[in-house]
Amino acid sequence: MPRPHCMFIQAQDLPWSQEFSGGGWGDLDVKVLSIEEATGACSTIVRYPAGWERTGERHLTCHEELLVLDGCLVINGVEYGPYAYAHLPAGYARESVSAPRGAVVMTMLSATPTEVAGAAPDGLFDEKLLVEQIDIAPDGLEGWTENPYTRYLMGTGVRPLREDPYTGEISILYAALPFRFMEKQWTHPTVQEMFVLSGEYAINDVGVMCPGSYAWWEPENLHGPYGSHTGFMMFIRTVGGPLANKFGQDGIAVDFDAPYKPVVESAALKPYAKPPVRRTLY
Repeated sequence: MPRPHCMFIQAQDLPWSQEFSGGGWGDLDVKVLSIEEATGACSTIVRYPAGWERTGERHLTCHEELLVLDGCLVINGVEYGPYAYAHLPAGYARESVSAPRGAVVMTMLSATPTEVAGAAPDGLFDEKLLVEQIDIAPDGLEGWTENPYTRYLMGTGVRPLREDPYTGEISILYAALPFRFMEKQWTHPTVQEMFVLSGEYAINDVGVMCPGSYAWWEPENLHGPYGSHTGFMMFIRTVGGPLANKFGQDGIAVDFDAPYKPVVESAALKPYAKPPVRRTLY
């Protein structure tokens, strides 16, 4: 069964739990943003305490995709600070992992994270899927491009992070200048996952997404239109194929103060569907 449609919840309102559903990493705090019960595939926020460390060669049997939100994670001697990104395929050798000062990391896993001692068996690790590190903050504007996915959204930019060579799935940072808007509803033929990192992103029919807002946008669900007085930056990835936008009709005025009307189909998440807290200037 696929993950339930979710538009949208606030990560700040979700509880911390110990370990992942189905087990794995029992010494870490986890917030579950979405999960596929059959496989354990999930999107989470993981909190590593200061001084946490594991050494000795080991590997995961699932893919691990990560974006550091706070602190610093060190994997095989490579430091991942705020906004650092990686996609580490199943079987990737984890000789050492530590969080000397602690870290909070958005972590997407393709299954329950089973960690196995020793080297991966032949054929498990696929180097074509590896993105070992993109350190976005020190790179500044390097790698950012104009939005290639739609002609309607001038004033928006994209920082590509990965493109799956087999499925065409993408992970990107997506940002917009202030006062950007689009007077259309739209959807996608694949899942679009969204996590707001900064700014506001108003969507007429579901509310104003703020930092920490998370969505698992199932295919063929129209939402919109959207606009932002502040500008925004968010992490986006597709699941099931490349990003393609499908637009509805023109002529719907944007409500920049759209009331929160969540569409949260998960029974586990519904109690935490609360309005985001918008920052004010006074």
